[in-house]
Amino acid sequence: MPGILCSVYDPSGHAIEPKWRHGLELVQHHPEHRLEQYSEPGFELACLYHPEVCQGPRILVTGRHVLACYGNIYEDELLPVPDGEALCRALLERFLKRGADGLKHLNGRYDIAVWDRHERVLHFISDRFGANRHYVLQRPGALHVACEVKALAVFLDHIEIDPAGLASMLSFGYHLGDLTLLKDVKCLPNARHLAYSAAADRLSLGRYWNYPYGEQEPWPESEAELAEALHGHLARALKRRLNGVKKILLPISGGLDSRTMAGLLAQSGFGGEVLAYSYGQPSSRDVRYGRAIARKLGYRHVTIPTPKDFMTRHLEQAAWWFDAEWSAELNWGARYAHTHPALGDTRGYCVLSGMFADHLLGADRFDYRRKSGEAPLASQRLGEIFCTCNQEYGGEAAALRLLGPDAADDARKSLDGIIEATFSPIARQVPFYAMMRAEFEHRQRRHTATVSQSLDYDFRVITPFLDREFVDFTLRIPFPLFHGKLLYKRMIRDYLPEVAAIPYAETGLPLTQAPFRAAIKWRMDALIQQFPSIQRLAARRKAYFSFHQGVMNQKPFFLHQAVLLDTLSPPLDVEKARERYLSLLDGRSNPVDQVCAFLPPALFLRELKSRLSESADMAAHAS
Repeated sequence: MPGILCSVYDPSGHAIEPKWRHGLELVQHHPEHRLEQYSEPGFELACLYHPEVCQGPRILVTGRHVLACYGNIYEDELLPVPDGEALCRALLERFLKRGADGLKHLNGRYDIAVWDRHERVLHFISDRFGANRHYVLQRPGALHVACEVKALAVFLDHIEIDPAGLASMLSFGYHLGDLTLLKDVKCLPNARHLAYSAAADRLSLGRYWNYPYGEQEPWPESEAELAEALHGHLARALKRRLNGVKKILLPISGGLDSRTMAGLLAQSGFGGEVLAYSYGQPSSRDVRYGRAIARKLGYRHVTIPTPKDFMTRHLEQAAWWFDAEWSAELNWGARYAHTHPALGDTRGYCVLSGMFADHLLGADRFDYRRKSGEAPLASQRLGEIFCTCNQEYGGEAAALRLLGPDAADDARKSLDGIIEATFSPIARQVPFYAMMRAEFEHRQRRHTATVSQSLDYDFRVITPFLDREFVDFTLRIPFPLFHGKLLYKRMIRDYLPEVAAIPYAETGLPLTQAPFRAAIKWRMDALIQQFPSIQRLAARRKAYFSFHQGVMNQKPFFLHQAVLLDTLSPPLDVEKARERYLSLLDGRSNPVDQVCAFLPPALFLRELKSRLSESADMAAHAS
């Protein structure tokens, strides 16, 4: 992912600089990305960005400070400030007046590094959500921060797989907490403030904000009044982000979030070009309803056909580009659909994304409330429920059995520690609120956020649901209106009636009051239940993708790649893992798509070791 890279180290040393240069080479994937750099003895800084995402220069150097900023900021007082050098100067002024606190809670998605050249102190601050992932590696007398794991691998004495990181991928389909695939390389938290003193070799790292669900008094207004306020906050959030935008690329499905963005955009008075697109099976509800919403609003719409090899088409590239941070089922749609030639020339477009909306507004996808009840639970029980709901590929124990005994013990302790650290501070909360906070800390930050980060490779991404004032409003929605997105749906019905009239993918019914249609659907569902084969066929046709069929279509490819499992040993027990892998492809084990969790780590490590070996050979030859 684009972002910031920096290294702080002993100025008298010379071993860091060639490694730094090699790390920069490893993150330059995109021919249009720009790389700005600053260097002084004992300090290296770079900012990697797409010129359509943010404008340069992104690094500002003064007599005492160096500041780098990646991302987009929509703070009201900063909106008139041109992007680039002027924005960097305005941010540095805030830092000089208020210290690091002046760079916290800003409206937008951003990361800011400030280096004090006199005191040799580094500050690294992100937006509340930590929407752009960054990683850290601390070595004796040195600290390295980067936007990609591979850039930090060059500073390791040797490449070693973190057993907990691998176990997390094989059970959850993403990395929990601060885990990565590489031992000692850690993912920085959301709302991060990192401060590192080079003189003392002292690192402090903490969150300044962390989803305070249920910690404030709920709004006293009526449901109708709150629905009006919710609409107003979203409309203002969109207006802030449309400043200077001329073209919108609108990914749209049958869900609530993209239809809300589409409806708000139609109400905003935006006069630029809008191109909507949907991907997935043409028969799926998401594609059909997304197309209907676009037509209703008069937007040009493109349906991107799903290739038979959607599970594998970008597998190797995605594993390398994205540091094997996500299992591969959704690579094609979430990470690459926006590059499809069917969309034509998309230069100059901004993507309007509904990222995080469902969870900010009370979605209960995993049925947390029913499973955890209303009374506070012990942190251990909360952790058990969370893990059971979020483990994509079965229980943690099954993944741990694929590791060597010592590695499995280490991984179990690490994973248990992460879950305990998540829930012990919030065990007194209403369990649903505790689950929502954990959901954001883990799944949303380490999994869902990858979608917008993938788009950031090519486009600026507008995310109104992450607007600070909007989020602050949602945190005080009364629980009965929050859970199940009740207020969210009421807002759509009352203030976005055109998109409310289109059926909702989860139910097949419009969000408007439609009792006659609901009665017909109830009777049809009851009838179909009498014919299981028809029921299964209908479910397959409505699904976004058929992951099972996607794997089976590419079975020869997956069988050919089985040899890569050796790359994950240790800590993987290759014989046990190969048996599991082949049993998935033969239909003897489920879920079949777990094969997509084995390959990204293996492909990433193969490429990483190859490139590090090439660099070492070149250095040896040069000497």
